[in-house]
Amino acid sequence: MSIQWALPMLPQLLPEELMNRIQEASVDPYYIFPKTANSMPVYNGQSGELIKYNKALRNVDFQGEGVMADFEDCSNATGSLIVGADGAQSAVRTCLYGPGNGEAQQVPYGGVNTHICYHDAEIARYLRKSYEATQAMGAHPRGYWLWISTQEIEDPDKPEDWVFQLQWTWRLADDRGGRLGVDLAKLKAEAEECFGEPYKTAWSKIPENTPIYTNRVSVWQPEALPNEANGGRVALAGDAAHAMSFHRGQGMNHGINDAVTLVSELSKVAKGEKTQQEAVLAYDAEMMKRAGEEVSISKVNTEMIHDWERLSQSAFMQRGGDKNK
Repeated sequence: MSIQWALPMLPQLLPEELMNRIQEASVDPYYIFPKTANSMPVYNGQSGELIKYNKALRNVDFQGEGVMADFEDCSNATGSLIVGADGAQSAVRTCLYGPGNGEAQQVPYGGVNTHICYHDAEIARYLRKSYEATQAMGAHPRGYWLWISTQEIEDPDKPEDWVFQLQWTWRLADDRGGRLGVDLAKLKAEAEECFGEPYKTAWSKIPENTPIYTNRVSVWQPEALPNEANGGRVALAGDAAHAMSFHRGQGMNHGINDAVTLVSELSKVAKGEKTQQEAVLAYDAEMMKRAGEEVSISKVNTEMIHDWERLSQSAFMQRGGDKNK
């Protein structure tokens, strides 16, 4: 029998002297479990092959006409094309451009991006009625950008279980620092002091001991593939290809466009209309122009919405979203 999520409860049931001997009751008392990264292998029941997941890329090797992904656990996978869709801190991108050249650039903005269940039906109902559609965005004169949205409503009759997403970002030039050092009590106190609704309730009523997740904004301006001689054996997509600040909400849209464009180009390879290199380079050129413009626009937008004076004079504040004004 395996003890999983209930393992932390054992100290409440066993006296300390028995808890200290718990390893003796293991099926293999001589196996020392690592503090991190312990896992159970999963195999394909038909082929007997180990199903690979949670891999950490170490290197990309070009071999003949193919390409190999080399992983940190010394395993590898080969194919004709590697698509790096592994996020803003893409390991595939770093392998392509090299350390120091392939890392995303951090910009001085960030804050809290987290999901909250209030376990309170009254609060949940109030928040859900306080904004239209499924989300609401806020700009604050102190240079804050605020967001609240519906994250999960599994049962409409159980608002105490509803989950909301909250974001609060600012320019990282104060004593709160970057990714770390955010104090929930201070956030709640500031929200109580200077936020209007629904943000005041959303932040000030967060239950105590709720995990708060922070992030710092990173960007990557897409560049041409560093070595066209790779024969079109590597492509980047999504945040790996064009990490952008999220305040305009365009990252996923471009990721979908990436997939559509890349599949369209590769279908021409299957039809014999293009070589794989021609297809990948065509995709790369289209993606760089389209998403590259958005990376620049999104960065400017992030700077603007954290500057109340600039935001007040912007077209967004003057005309809103009405294209006819």
